[in-house]
Amino acid sequence: MVKVKEELDANRAEAAMQATRYPTDRNQFDVYCDMCGEVFFVNEMTFEKISAALREGFDNPFICDDCRNELGETAYL
Repeated sequence: MVKVKEELDANRAEAAMQATRYPTDRNQFDVYCDMCGEVFFVNEMTFEKISAALREGFDNPFICDDCRNELGETAYL
């Protein structure tokens, strides 16, 4: 199966920003989901983006995958 460069880059970016429920070598920074309040660990780049948004006075922009999926499901009801 042939993939175009854009698909490969998108997959790479998605994997780089994936949050985990436990610290890993890549994900050392803890953040809280804005909806459920659970702790997740993200990489430094994602943590900096979230921190910058909070410093600017925005609400917490981080929503975990479970809550995001739940929001997507309720949007179609």
